[in-house]
Amino acid sequence: MPRIHWLHSLVVGCSVFCAGALVAGDWPQWRGPLRDGVSTDKQLLDEWPDGGPRIAWQTNLAGVGYSSLVVKDGRVITQGDLNGIEHVIAFDENDGKVLWAVQPDPVAQWLANRVANEFEQLDRNKDGTITEDEALARLGWNFNKYDRSQLKPSLDTDELVKARVDRLLKVLDKSQDGILQWSEAGALLRDYFQRIDTSAKDVDVKLMASQRGEALFTQLDNNKDGQISREEARASALQRPFGSVDQRDAQTKQADGQLTLLEIKQYFEKREAGKDGKLSAAELAAYYVQHHPRGDGLLGREELRAFYGGYRNGMGDGPRGTPALDGGRVFVEGGRGDVTCLDARTGDTVWHVQLGNQLKGGVPGWGYSESPLVEGNLVIVTPGGGGGTLAALDKHTGEVQWRTDDVQEAAHYSSPVVAEICGRRQVVQFARENVFGVSLETGELLWKYGGANNGTANCATPIVNQDHVFASSAYGTGGGLARIADNGGTLSASQVYFEKKMANHHGGIVKVGDYMYGFGSGGLICMEFLTGKVAWRKRSVGKGSLLAADGMLFLLGENHQVALADADPTGYRERGRFRIQPHGRPSWAHPALANGRFYIRDQESVTAYDVRDR
Repeated sequence: MPRIHWLHSLVVGCSVFCAGALVAGDWPQWRGPLRDGVSTDKQLLDEWPDGGPRIAWQTNLAGVGYSSLVVKDGRVITQGDLNGIEHVIAFDENDGKVLWAVQPDPVAQWLANRVANEFEQLDRNKDGTITEDEALARLGWNFNKYDRSQLKPSLDTDELVKARVDRLLKVLDKSQDGILQWSEAGALLRDYFQRIDTSAKDVDVKLMASQRGEALFTQLDNNKDGQISREEARASALQRPFGSVDQRDAQTKQADGQLTLLEIKQYFEKREAGKDGKLSAAELAAYYVQHHPRGDGLLGREELRAFYGGYRNGMGDGPRGTPALDGGRVFVEGGRGDVTCLDARTGDTVWHVQLGNQLKGGVPGWGYSESPLVEGNLVIVTPGGGGGTLAALDKHTGEVQWRTDDVQEAAHYSSPVVAEICGRRQVVQFARENVFGVSLETGELLWKYGGANNGTANCATPIVNQDHVFASSAYGTGGGLARIADNGGTLSASQVYFEKKMANHHGGIVKVGDYMYGFGSGGLICMEFLTGKVAWRKRSVGKGSLLAADGMLFLLGENHQVALADADPTGYRERGRFRIQPHGRPSWAHPALANGRFYIRDQESVTAYDVRDR
């Protein structure tokens, strides 16, 4: 069956979005030439061989992060943490060689100042060295991610670890018995104390739990009332697991806030079976060998630069936003909100604006994740907060041209688009509470729609077609189509339909012809744009991201599956599938397609696949 082409969608899109003069086939900004996830490339492979298309080049020098890629003027540009420090990185489009990798000048200066101040604070005994106990007291266990041996390179792992353990025991082992009690090291090691404490083999687990519980109970029951209160448990091995130890009443389903000896024994027997609540030198050494074999427990200034050099988050470190290329300049937004204009040829800094410090914005819970929008002489960004959710900056100087004074929502994770709706040029963005449109010229609020937002994470870029805007979010929400109407010069939004199945998390939606394709509840969904009628649903590659090109869908699952399928409302037909090498995190960076190459970035790895139909 012939593939359905999306020429009608592209023509309509050109009347909605202003892309300026583009080199055919480039991918110069977030989601491609028109910020709609559609590539202009033609004559592409309509079937993939086993194992996927031919690899044109591959590099592992993109650093840690989730930023997607842009391609223009022979360059492929992204953002990533290199050795812990946030960089903008340019590769040669032909062979993937690094052309430049830079940290914007003002950000580098900020980092240098912070490292100097932090080193002064960390080095409590002023001996010029930050030891493990000093690092733990201020930085917590995460310092180990950036700890690299400063000792002699000739030392093997066992020697390195022994020196580290000896040094830690010398500082913490106040009783000098070669054993770390909770009272000596628990406050510093916190949860890791229990993790390092190894379960002994061939011991009576019940007896050990009983003896340990009795000793701890005797120590903590200060008022001798036969139970341990939260106050009595403070600064002990029971403080952090107190809620787990305190059992709920079978009838009321409530805990009483007091620990009995029986509850303590049962907890140790079940949750810390065979553990004695003490750390020996051997246990410390075994843990370090397994988890941090090249760390020496000493931090230098370069390691501190890595610790503070980028955005950090439990869901993954590194920058999230995709650069934009325009007129020989690169515009980027880092995870902390550093917006920078760079020379695309050299990487030199042209100007820099900090969304938090300068524009009084608020970093979203998982970091600034939007991709700047360049439109005419403006760069549109989303600081969020009381100063105005959106800001328009002069693309030549970084000077603020307007703020959305009447929109003061917190920033979320979506990226703005520009459109002409009801004859008015406007910026459309999805923030914490609403999708809204503001005047491109002044930032004045024109309309808003709150049907598709959730309070956790609004990520997907809205789809705009003529006077209709589709927005979607996950976390049990779904997607809604709003029609924007002109009521005597005042614009308003009314909901046309709402479909809970199209609950798009982060992977975006593409419109091809009269239909939309995106990942929602249960996998990939094809839905009619104007009616919300679901044409089909298919598991496909699971939840992920996608783009459209030459009548096909290029699908990237966050589980590292990649597939090619027809963009066809009559049914899902897959044309090839392969798996990329994982790098320890979900594959959340969106793919790109430019000049016959399909780009996938997974953490530090970027792969360019040749998808031309030769």
